[in-house]
This record gives sequence, C-alpha cells and structure tokens, in this order.
Amino acid sequence: MIGGGSTGGGSSVRSPSSWNRSRKQTKSRRSAPPEWCGCGCRPVLRWSGTDSNPNKPFYGCPNYNTSGKRWCGLFVWADSVNEEQVEKSESCGDEVKINVDWRLRRLEEDVQMQKVMTQLLVLGVCVLTVLLVILYCK
Repeated sequence: MIGGGSTGGGSSVRSPSSWNRSRKQTKSRRSAPPEWCGCGCRPVLRWSGTDSNPNKPFYGCPNYNTSGKRWCGLFVWADSVNEEQVEKSESCGDEVKINVDWRLRRLEEDVQMQKVMTQLLVLGVCVLTVLLVILYCK
C-alpha cells in the first residue's frame, strides 16, 4: 500500500533481538532504496507511526506486517538519500531525456503502425462485404 501509514502504531511482531539485528542491517545498507526488495517486490513508501519518528517517510518491504507473507527486512529512510546520489541523478538527467525522447518516438511509430493496420483491416472488411453481397445477389 503506497502512502499508507504503518499499522500497529509502529510496533512489530518480531523479537527484540531480531529487531536489533535488522536495525544494524538497516544502517549498513545504502541510503537509497533498491529497485526490488528481497521478496522480489518493489519497495513501498510509508510513514513511520512511532513516537520517536512521527510521520517520517521510509521505504520498506510491502510484506511488512502482513499476515501470511514473509518480510525480507527491507527498511530505508526516504530522506536519507545523500547528496552524491542527488548530484548523480542530476547528471543522469540528459541520459534520461534522451531515453524518454527515444521511447516517445518509438511509441509514436507504434501508434502510426496501429492506425495503418486498422485502416487495412477496415478496407479488408469492406472488400469482403462487397464480395459477399455480389455472391449473394447472383
């Protein structure tokens, strides 16, 4: 659930010892969330419901606090992206623009091809209809 608050008021079902281990793992992880979490799902943006970090945004596994699903332990504060990553993303802006332009052109070509195919299909149906009318009238 994107943008949903954490359920249970920020409490966890895990034992304190596993909480300490996952907290240490969290600090050693890179500051930006990975594209995929350990469960094979995309991380979701949530807001902390704890007293120590009220309404602080974080990325986490979508399976956290979900009954019947295994939680992989993914947890990264959303505002912990360091400045190197921000600068890197700004320098990648030109690449992104080129990639978007290329994709846009490709989509426009696909749309044009679909229009041509639709016109050919309509023409084929018209020709078939005329042939059937001619055969029926004989």
